[in-house]
Amino acid sequence: MLEIESHYQDVESIKELFIPYESTRRLKIAFSGLRLTDDQSWLNTKTWLGHMVKSCLPSNIARQIQSFKDCNDVNALIIRGLPLDENLAPTPYQGYVEPSKLPVISAINIGIYHLAEIEPISFQNENNGFLFRHVVPSLNSRNDKSSHGSLHTFGHHVDNPDLPLSCEKISDKSGCPEFLSLMAIRTDLRVRSNFVLLDDVLNQLSSGVVKQLTKPHFEISRPDSFSQSTTSVLPLIVYSKSNQVYCRYDKENTTPLTKEAAAALVMFEAKLQAPEMKNSILYQPGDFLLIKNQRLMHSREGFLPRDDGTDRWLIRLFGMSSLERIVPVNSTDNHIGKD
Repeated sequence: MLEIESHYQDVESIKELFIPYESTRRLKIAFSGLRLTDDQSWLNTKTWLGHMVKSCLPSNIARQIQSFKDCNDVNALIIRGLPLDENLAPTPYQGYVEPSKLPVISAINIGIYHLAEIEPISFQNENNGFLFRHVVPSLNSRNDKSSHGSLHTFGHHVDNPDLPLSCEKISDKSGCPEFLSLMAIRTDLRVRSNFVLLDDVLNQLSSGVVKQLTKPHFEISRPDSFSQSTTSVLPLIVYSKSNQVYCRYDKENTTPLTKEAAAALVMFEAKLQAPEMKNSILYQPGDFLLIKNQRLMHSREGFLPRDDGTDRWLIRLFGMSSLERIVPVNSTDNHIGKD
């Protein structure tokens, strides 16, 4: 289970779901024998996977997963107690494992996304275009401030923030992922993950500060996880026509370009660090966190890996409401977006 410091059980924007023992058992039986190979094979089977997830879960839990995407008031969904594969290999410090070697975990990820009517996606120059990213202390990236880093705190951020937000037009680049999930395979009780709700932060700031954050006075650099580095000059937050607010803040990759922007950023970051804003999580194996990437910022504390095969290991997956927000690299792999 998750250890949570904040009392978010009382916050409507964050929902917790507990999977009963019998559902866990049925899911494991249903998916253990799968022998699918590449990412496209898993996507081709997503309808069946989603149906199996739905049939194994209590109806009230399935309904809450189905309603998550379109519910503007809920920005994080925590699902506890999902099954894992038997006889897991050591933590993959090289950074990747074929999904066919983790059939239960892979099926649950794709199945939950399909049940929630979310399209799993990836990006051409990030994670080699693979759907599943293994969040591990990679041997070659220990000093990076990315999901493969470990030694340094990975500050609050929105993933892939230089890409167009949901209310911005796309042209030659795909949109910023709308959804992000993390499923815990192995965990480390020394390592806390945190997330902060965007609305909570903005509600504590003056209208003048918020106005500065909406101006294109910030340089946003591409995260370390991408093979190509670029920078863009953009606003930090954007309001849609319906007054929904979205964010592209990334602690490690945001630079203010004016004095006013710098002052606003200081006040924004101060609120991010306020104790009352923090939701702190210690993952346990089988926990699944699904968030609205542009409406919530997450972070991870630094830690020293043991390098003994039992280090922290999570699976990350990106999602979109529709593939219309993806500029595909080709007609075959239409889930892989140009970036």
